[in-house]
Amino acid sequence: MLQQVLEGTETSSLVVIEDCVEHDGRPVFHCFCSELAKRCASVHLFHLEKPADCFLEGANVSKIHLHDGFSDPLLWEEQNRDSSEDRIDLTSAPDFLGHVKKLSVKTSPVAVVIDSLTPYLLHCPGYVICRALHRLLRARLDSDGVEIALVVAGFHGDLHDDSTAVALRHMATTWVQLQEGAESPTQDRACFHGTCEVLHRRKSGKVIRQDEEYHISAQWSLTSRVQKAPVRPAAQPDQESQVDPTANLTFNLRLTDTEKEARSRVVLPYMHHQRKKAPDKPAATPGGQIFYQPDDVDDFDEEDPDDDLDF
Repeated sequence: MLQQVLEGTETSSLVVIEDCVEHDGRPVFHCFCSELAKRCASVHLFHLEKPADCFLEGANVSKIHLHDGFSDPLLWEEQNRDSSEDRIDLTSAPDFLGHVKKLSVKTSPVAVVIDSLTPYLLHCPGYVICRALHRLLRARLDSDGVEIALVVAGFHGDLHDDSTAVALRHMATTWVQLQEGAESPTQDRACFHGTCEVLHRRKSGKVIRQDEEYHISAQWSLTSRVQKAPVRPAAQPDQESQVDPTANLTFNLRLTDTEKEARSRVVLPYMHHQRKKAPDKPAATPGGQIFYQPDDVDDFDEEDPDDDLDF
């Protein structure tokens, strides 16, 4: 899924990559910069934690516009800077769309890559960052002069609380959480290797969650595949003989065949459906009937008790 989002075969508007101190996400951002420079008209790179050279190797530099928040984050050297450079003040509220408008022309599609949201989150509340990203995603070519096709943002998950991560995860259409245990290039192997958890939401509403392995070559080409679940060894059956708890009893808990047959012939007292109808029983007649048999103590007077009344 990570490779499909990178190549554009899976549509996504906001990709948030969460890394940690054990797994640096910079190589993944480098791959996004190189790939987006191939298929987009322009790429706006906000480098807030690292110099721009960390992301430009092997990429089409002519399509990449730089927004520098690393060299002078507090704008102390405002008077000495080049007017053509776009510097970012990290102490003020973020305005990604405003910076994109400064250096963009009316071309489409435009991609935005933010190497890390952590410098802003250290100075601003989380909802301010979400609002700035929301404005960036809703930019339109006719009204704002620019239309954003894809936003890729980084996030250090081990430096912020869970509420910030939940808010960003709710906004993102693709959430990539890099797992611990990434391997960097060595003398024997010239590529990055790591694992990640990808949570992708399609426009149809379907949510896809996958654990993936990714490989980054020396040419900053990323490939990923679904991580295979570890094969667990089958449970070995107990080789020891099972002890019979009824072996040494003084009474028998089992029935012989003769006893089972005799038990099956016993008629239970309330199973009326097994009883045969008596042959001398009269047939039932329709309607209700009352049968009365007087007792010896019944006081039955044949005279009319109201005979003395004159009506």
